[in-house]
Amino acid sequence: MHTAIIITFGLALLALMLFIGERVGFSRQTLTYSFVALWLALTVINGAIGVVTAGQPVSSELVVGSVVFGVPVAALVLFMVLNNA
Repeated sequence: MHTAIIITFGLALLALMLFIGERVGFSRQTLTYSFVALWLALTVINGAIGVVTAGQPVSSELVVGSVVFGVPVAALVLFMVLNNA
């Protein structure tokens, strides 16, 4: 359940960054790089907390972290492809 919540948070963060960022006047390229860097940092922090406080094995957190990171980034790529077509 925690994984689904974090992925949903990532998708909401992506939507907010794209919506607010375009209204403010940032380019899509800047927003894309910013989101990927921010989401990678948040994913690593989330995985570190899982290893340190919840006692999860590192290998498990790497697998789950790749899914947590990948789903919002895949949504970003899909958005960029569909919006430029």
